[in-house]
Amino acid sequence: MREELPISEKILQTLHNLCATAPDLARKSEELAQVMQLDITEVERILDNYGLEGYLESFTDNEGKKRYYLTGRGIIKVCALFT
Repeated sequence: MREELPISEKILQTLHNLCATAPDLARKSEELAQVMQLDITEVERILDNYGLEGYLESFTDNEGKKRYYLTGRGIIKVCALFT
């Protein structure tokens, strides 16, 4: 039986499941925290670290909220979780 994924990888998987794979499909950290029932500060810390590693991109929307989406590298990482 497969081991449980770490929270950080579950966050990437959730972005993928929500189809956050392009700027126009990007999701707010609040959305991810709510879906995963996690603290927003922890979610943002994990997302920012993945951004530094090139797995996702982020930008600030016109409401001043930070949005995140997977890069090609991030999509490959998520797909590798299933193998």
